[in-house]
Amino acid sequence: MHDVEGLAAAYAGGDLSPVEVAREALDRIRELDGELGAFVLVDEDRALDQARASEQRWRSGTAYGPLDGVPASIKDLSLVTGWPTRKGSLTTSDAPATEDSPVVARLREAGSVLLGKTTTPEQGWKGLCDSPLSGDTRNPWDPTLTPGGSSGGASVAAITGMALLNVGSDGGGSIRMPSAFCGTFGLKPTHAKVPLYPPGGSGLLSHVGPITRSVRDCAHMMAAIAQPDAREIYQTEPDLRSWVEGLDDGVDGLRIAYSPTYGGAPVDPQIADAVRRTVALLEDLGAHVDEADPGHPDCRDAFLVLWDAALGRIVDGLPEEQRALCDPGLVATWERGRGLTAFDFLDADAVRAAATLAFNDLLTRYDVIVSPAVTTLAFPLDSDVADPATQTHWVDWTPFTYPINMTRHPAASVPIGLSAEGLPMALQVVGAHFDERTVLRTARAIEQAQPFPVWSGPA
Repeated sequence: MHDVEGLAAAYAGGDLSPVEVAREALDRIRELDGELGAFVLVDEDRALDQARASEQRWRSGTAYGPLDGVPASIKDLSLVTGWPTRKGSLTTSDAPATEDSPVVARLREAGSVLLGKTTTPEQGWKGLCDSPLSGDTRNPWDPTLTPGGSSGGASVAAITGMALLNVGSDGGGSIRMPSAFCGTFGLKPTHAKVPLYPPGGSGLLSHVGPITRSVRDCAHMMAAIAQPDAREIYQTEPDLRSWVEGLDDGVDGLRIAYSPTYGGAPVDPQIADAVRRTVALLEDLGAHVDEADPGHPDCRDAFLVLWDAALGRIVDGLPEEQRALCDPGLVATWERGRGLTAFDFLDADAVRAAATLAFNDLLTRYDVIVSPAVTTLAFPLDSDVADPATQTHWVDWTPFTYPINMTRHPAASVPIGLSAEGLPMALQVVGAHFDERTVLRTARAIEQAQPFPVWSGPA
């Protein structure tokens, strides 16, 4: 499969053309997407027009940079001029958007070839990837299993080579969960590091970021999309440092806190063993590792208050006949949310603040915190939870992801091998606020020492 730097070199040398690569990506979508369901829209004509323009820039020596001519997908929660924003819902309009979301605008400015829009559960409300609009998105490693969500389509596109750069969003783990299930690299940046517009459906929990096959591709993508935009209401200071420089510096001397359970979460034994092996590898590479838990309060109930209030608000504006068209789980979220009070919300926000302080404290003593990314391997499409006997909600198998949305730290899901069943397993790396580079550096060291699995078809 291609990578960003390889394509840039091939384009510059005339060995490949952006048009050839775009056609290859479109052919791959035609070949695979009928079964996997990663895309809700593919715009072949516009993609080829963009590829032809990129080809001319490379030929004339005026390419915009390494992302020029690189195929990209956009999760169907972001605005793309000329394309509808359906958000996995039968209640949304099919009218084309008249502006680009910031992340789309930055990719367009970088010359990326926008292929189409990827699937999401309705309004991105859950950690799976089925919706009333498009049905099931399937895991490429085993199409009877979920790819995770809500950025499931983006992760499927990434691992199968349908698109090299993939925009995801993350309100409770929605970049990291499907990355863990599909074997891709997914980064949730610090809140507002990558500008988000329109404001996320999950309120202050919402983040937008990359899903790619490799850490270096992610770094190149971050260089483009982590740029200021006045539409981001929590705009951060511009960060003009290189995203690639220092990426290969390794972990020698880094201080790493290893938390195997975040204080008691039950983890699949295969995942727990794979994480332990990877932690031992980091020690062999020169990192100083201590087993240490963040010590944060139990966030489950508080997260669900924040989540139900934010997502329920979307449904609250719909007339009754349209609510009947919604995912029943989203309607249940609305029903819980409409019963909350301002006091409930503020109490939940106090838990959020306490969790943030706990992670901040640990991250004053360590450079990163590593843990499992999720507690389970991918599970069947017909279930919302990994273990119906003990779990009732998708948050029950994601205790490592949603707290980091509450604290707003950067976090990445890093693939670390395949289970006995041939399914991806993943480790999560959490860094201090605005220190994505150390997260990427740690992930890159793992990637180099323990190459990520390559998908070549179902197990």
